[in-house]
Amino acid sequence: MPINNYLPALEQVYEFLKERPGFIGQSKFNNTIEYFRTLHEGSPEEFRFEAPHRVYGKFGSSPMINLKLVPDFNDKSNFIEWVYSQLNH
Repeated sequence: MPINNYLPALEQVYEFLKERPGFIGQSKFNNTIEYFRTLHEGSPEEFRFEAPHRVYGKFGSSPMINLKLVPDFNDKSNFIEWVYSQLNH
C-alpha cells in the first residue's frame, strides 16, 4: 500500500497550525480536529466530525480516523507518529 502522508509533511502541517493566531488557546481536542480538517484533501463540506471521537474525510486511504486513543496534541513527536500510523496502516 502506498504511503499517503509522509512524516515531514505531517510535521509541516502541525507547525503551520501552531503559528495561527488563537490556535494555541483552543483545547487540545479542538486542535486535533483542526489538524485533521487541514489534512483533509476534499471540499470543506466533505469533512465531518462525529461525536465523540470520529472524523471523516479524504485522508488518502483512510476515510475515517478514530480519535479515541489520540495522544496529547502538544506532544508533537508522539502525536505525529500516531497520525502517521493512522493514515498509512
